[in-house]
Amino acid sequence: MFQFIEHRLDIILKNWEEDALEGRLDRLGMAFIEFNEFNEFSIEHGLDFNEPLLETDLEDILDAKLNLSYLDYKVSKYDYFQGCPTMLTSEKAALAKVSQIYFNHKQHATPGQPIGKFIDKDFGPMRDSDYDRCRFTMYKHGEMPKKGLPDPHDVVFAFPDTITPNPIQFVDDGAGSDDCI
Repeated sequence: MFQFIEHRLDIILKNWEEDALEGRLDRLGMAFIEFNEFNEFSIEHGLDFNEPLLETDLEDILDAKLNLSYLDYKVSKYDYFQGCPTMLTSEKAALAKVSQIYFNHKQHATPGQPIGKFIDKDFGPMRDSDYDRCRFTMYKHGEMPKKGLPDPHDVVFAFPDTITPNPIQFVDDGAGSDDCI
């Protein structure tokens, strides 16, 4: 783009002007500038290339996705880590999934009774003696890749109520930084 400005438009920009222009056009900091962004900027400043502006601006779509609340986020198979529906590749997908799990689990609880513990059927051990699931939870192939890493026999997967005496609140009133122990 800067070569186009310099060689085709015969405009020499100072370093700060290049930085300002790049910051304006690459507003998400994604290290790329779409032609549509450049075209829109050019039209705003009186330089028309007779190219129509696209309605499907990629940066606008990415911006909308980044600003979407986890409550509105739709988890898809592309969010799954190694195909596991309860291991996710982004914080937003994880918050959306845990909210979905929590509210589904809560709906199946007996009214007036405490909500039972959630056991993940896709990830982690099902009980304390579940060594096979424990080792595959910790290591992709079930074997320690290097010496010095924890042995699955020595690891305890604990519920939060066994770790802290504080009442457990998790996503029932929205996700917060204190939802992780």
